[in-house]
Amino acid sequence: MPLLDIFRAKSQQLYWARLPESNVVDGATPSTIEKNEAYFILRMKEMYVAYSRKLWRKLYPMLHSYVEHGKTQENAIAGPGQLRELGDSNLERIVNLNYRLAGPTVFTGEDLSILAGLYSVPGEDAAKALIDTVASVASLGGVALGSGVQIAQAVKSGVESILGLDGSRLQLGIRDTVNAGKPLRSGYYLGISAPAGEVDIHTLWLKDGRLVQGEDPMVAGAYQDHDYMVLEIERRDTRDDWPSLPGIAEYQSQFGAIMADSKLAVPDKRKQLKDLWPSFQQSLAASLLLTAPDRENIAHSVSKDLNARLDAMEHGNPFETRSWSDAKTQAIAPGDFDFVDVGVYTDRGDPASVGQAREALTRNPFG
Repeated sequence: MPLLDIFRAKSQQLYWARLPESNVVDGATPSTIEKNEAYFILRMKEMYVAYSRKLWRKLYPMLHSYVEHGKTQENAIAGPGQLRELGDSNLERIVNLNYRLAGPTVFTGEDLSILAGLYSVPGEDAAKALIDTVASVASLGGVALGSGVQIAQAVKSGVESILGLDGSRLQLGIRDTVNAGKPLRSGYYLGISAPAGEVDIHTLWLKDGRLVQGEDPMVAGAYQDHDYMVLEIERRDTRDDWPSLPGIAEYQSQFGAIMADSKLAVPDKRKQLKDLWPSFQQSLAASLLLTAPDRENIAHSVSKDLNARLDAMEHGNPFETRSWSDAKTQAIAPGDFDFVDVGVYTDRGDPASVGQAREALTRNPFG
């Protein structure tokens, strides 16, 4: 070996690529995420570090992500240290699967950029740092209270405290704009801390959300050769959490107060709903957290639900409702209005139903 080779080494291009559809067993069929028509969710399907101990120190995987899409930015930390109730020992034995990193976010057609780092971190000290971070984030109440900046600061502080620990090491980092100049599609991405030329993608499979290796995916075993992470871009058509979104949640109490007021006759309730509805329409139309179809669906479903309750009150009929995210019907009092009990009235496959939904967002359904 020449003497100079002792002081130099060639750089290695580590493996990062979208998994071919043929390598995904029993996974969701990839689909295009249309501009302003659907949401995306970035999810950590699985992460793995090959060594759980170095000398006397136990190590476990931690993934830090930063996702940027248009004016939306989200930070996230995934790691077993977030499980406060399990304590801070034997964390390397916890399986990390299906952790949401970002979204649901309306896809606006702009670039989706992902910065993610897979770290091996010393267990006990990092667990305490993560627990403190999660406790700080939980105390802020989440996105519904408009705490995005505070959450980002708490996560940033937590990451800095973890990465400052002696023994923390970046095993694999990626920065990618996954739809640069192309439509955004759902699917899976695989990063492996190994030279790209040494990875035989023809023997790697994603089966039940886990990375396995073998000539046949049915008998393949867990992949354990190198550190790796599997990320998923998931397509979502609707948001089940719309009742808690800022700009919408406050109408729960306003609609509920009108419907629950026993001193108001049905015509008076209808008039007050008519007066309140334009403000609700404006809030829906201005929401950047909802797709155009969901704005229409919500306006249609809420107006249909309220009108059905008014009819039940007027004629003394029983009232049954089916919640947005649950197909089960339930009998409730017409005056007990709650967004979570609002049924799904829009059939996006029926042009007439879609037309009614659009009218609910532009016209007043209460007269």
